[in-house]
Amino acid sequence: MCTGIKINYEDGCVMGRTMDYEVPLNYNVLYLPKNYNFCNDLMGNPLYSKYKTIGMCFENRDPLKDGVNEHGLIGITNDFFGFNLYSKEVKSEKTNISSLFYLTYALANYKTVEELVEDLPNIHISIKNHKGDNVLSPDFHFMFADSTKRCVVIEPKRTKLICYENPYDVMTNSPSFESHVKRLNQLLDLENFNEFNAAKNLPGGYDPISRFIKSFYLTKMNVKSNSSKEALSNSFNILAAMTLPNGFIRNKKYNHTTFTRYISSYDSKDKLLTVKSSTNPNVYQLGFEDIEDRDNRQAFFLDLNFVANKLRIN
Repeated sequence: MCTGIKINYEDGCVMGRTMDYEVPLNYNVLYLPKNYNFCNDLMGNPLYSKYKTIGMCFENRDPLKDGVNEHGLIGITNDFFGFNLYSKEVKSEKTNISSLFYLTYALANYKTVEELVEDLPNIHISIKNHKGDNVLSPDFHFMFADSTKRCVVIEPKRTKLICYENPYDVMTNSPSFESHVKRLNQLLDLENFNEFNAAKNLPGGYDPISRFIKSFYLTKMNVKSNSSKEALSNSFNILAAMTLPNGFIRNKKYNHTTFTRYISSYDSKDKLLTVKSSTNPNVYQLGFEDIEDRDNRQAFFLDLNFVANKLRIN
C-alpha cells in the first residue's frame, strides 16, 4: 500500500514515497559506504558497494526500501503481488540476487538509470539459492530516476525483469504497470486535463488503481517547481494527500491497521534524503556531506514523538 511520485525541476528531480505497512516495525535512516559487503549473492559470493548510499531500512538491517546514491540515482521499492514472478533456480552466468536486496544492489552499483537498464539482462532474481534452499525474496517492483529526469519501473514478469519507461512519474502496487496506464487512459484525456473535473471525478479510494490515477493527476497538475526546495515541498504536499491515517484500514488477517509509517523524498542534484514520520510533523534531512565517518556503516534514528517548534516574536 505505498505510493511513489517524481517531480522535476530545472536541474534535476525529486522522488518521494509513502511507506504504508500493516504490521508493527521499526525503521531508520542508513548510510552505506563504498566497498561495503551489504549481502551475498545467491551463489554465496559477497557483494560489495561501488558507491555510497543513503536510504531508509527496517529494523536497522541492510536491505534498503528507498534511497539515493552519491551520483544521484534514486530508487524505491513497492509491494507487487503476483504468481510465478521469480525463478526457482539460479543462473550461473548472471548476477543472482533476491528481490529483497535488488534495490540496494542497484544503488550501490549504478550511476544512472541508463547503466541500470543496460545491465538489467544480467540480473537474475530467484526465490532459491544455488543449494536449492528458499531465500526471502518478496514480491516487489521498483521505480528509479536520476538527474537526467529519466524514470523507469522495473517489474518481474514470468521470472524475468521487465523495464518500462515511466513518463507518468508515479508507481503504486499491483496490478501491472501496463494495466495502470490502460486504466489511466480510460479515465483521463492526457492531452486535455482542463476538461477533467478533478473535484468531482478524481478517484477517492486508496486502492492501488485509484492511488495511481490520483497521484498522477496531482503530480502533473501541480505548480511548476523552480528549485529543488520547491520540488521537495511539493512532493511532501502531494504525498500528504496519499497518506493513510492509523486506523483507516483494518487488517483482517492481523490485529493491526495498515497506515503510512513515513514519507521520504530524495533529491537527485544535492543527493539528499528528506523524511518525516507519521507521528512527528518535523522533517529531517541528511546528505552525504553530513556523514562524519564515511568509511563505515552509519545508522540514524528519527524522533518519533510529536514535536512542535515555538513561535518567535520578531
